[in-house]
Amino acid sequence: MKLFANKKNTNTRPQRPRRARKKRSPRQNSLLYLLSILLVSAVLATTGILLGNDLFALAKEDREITVTIPEDASIGQVSKLLDNSGVIHYGTFFRLFTSIIYPDVSFRAGMWTLNSNMDYRHIVNEIRLTQRSTQTVTIPEGYTIEQIVDTLVENGLSSEEELNSALQDATFNYDFLPEDLGNETNRLEGYLFPDTYEFYLNDDAESILNKMLGNFENKLNDDSNGDSLAELCEQQGMSVADMVNIASMVQKEAVDTDDMYQVSGVIANRLNNASEYPYLNIDATIQYAVGHLDLTDEDMENDSPYNTYTSKGLPPGPICNPGLDAMKSAVSPAEHEYYYYVANADGSAHIYARTQEEQTANIRRVQAEKDAQ
Repeated sequence: MKLFANKKNTNTRPQRPRRARKKRSPRQNSLLYLLSILLVSAVLATTGILLGNDLFALAKEDREITVTIPEDASIGQVSKLLDNSGVIHYGTFFRLFTSIIYPDVSFRAGMWTLNSNMDYRHIVNEIRLTQRSTQTVTIPEGYTIEQIVDTLVENGLSSEEELNSALQDATFNYDFLPEDLGNETNRLEGYLFPDTYEFYLNDDAESILNKMLGNFENKLNDDSNGDSLAELCEQQGMSVADMVNIASMVQKEAVDTDDMYQVSGVIANRLNNASEYPYLNIDATIQYAVGHLDLTDEDMENDSPYNTYTSKGLPPGPICNPGLDAMKSAVSPAEHEYYYYVANADGSAHIYARTQEEQTANIRRVQAEKDAQ
């Protein structure tokens, strides 16, 4: 007796014979090889053209860009900085080029205005540490164009004639500038950022001004601590021109940084209630128009458009070059109900008022304190 029966093969489907893989003909192999060579050549050629354009600046746009190089910056750090700022497009290639051509190069720390149409050699020669003489100049916050020109002339950087000619006639390609600059010497008022600069002694007047404008652009778009000033202006529906205009008045009127936000709040309240408060009543705008600080009754009636006691709304333009704090306060004013202020007896602070009656009482009290001194 069989314990296990033989199993039959139930798979009756005939197995198909494997088809032999068709081999490419020598002609096809040659064609594919040729196509591969052409593809690789095209990629290499395109890459070479792009790198060559960046290296030699063959077809790059003409745009002034200000960069700040830190102390003891390495080739890699500078390459990344130039790439991120838009001076060059291929930081790794710039690093390779500089390492080969200038293996022991050191870079001068500071703020430098470059152009995106510079070739690599020109860029390196502009920012590397050399024996080229420089002059360090500090432009205080709140300086007017006239004061800045005097400071630059006093430091031997340019002549008054060259600076005024550039201020009037030079072309400055910055998006933040008003479209119609006109040709007055104060057309850049508000946009020459106050800071400490290191200028080359043989820089021309236009290069000096571009360095200051480039610094303003950097500050306007700096978002390292949150939203940039440009972004805050957009959020508030405020133009950069109006922001700078308000900031220039705040810079001249406020006694310290905290007071800037309070003064800005008064300006904002008046602008937002123009039907009831059509005039800003800012003494500093008249001082700008007449050119002196001690205002007379005749000065107060001056018909200049900068007289905010007789001309409604904002003045035609900024009255000085404000610093960063003033610009921040202009776009983020303090929220309060004040429409007036007056300096206390020693000028160390402002006294704020909601109504004309409060303001009149404050003025009388301050005058009494002055008389008693």
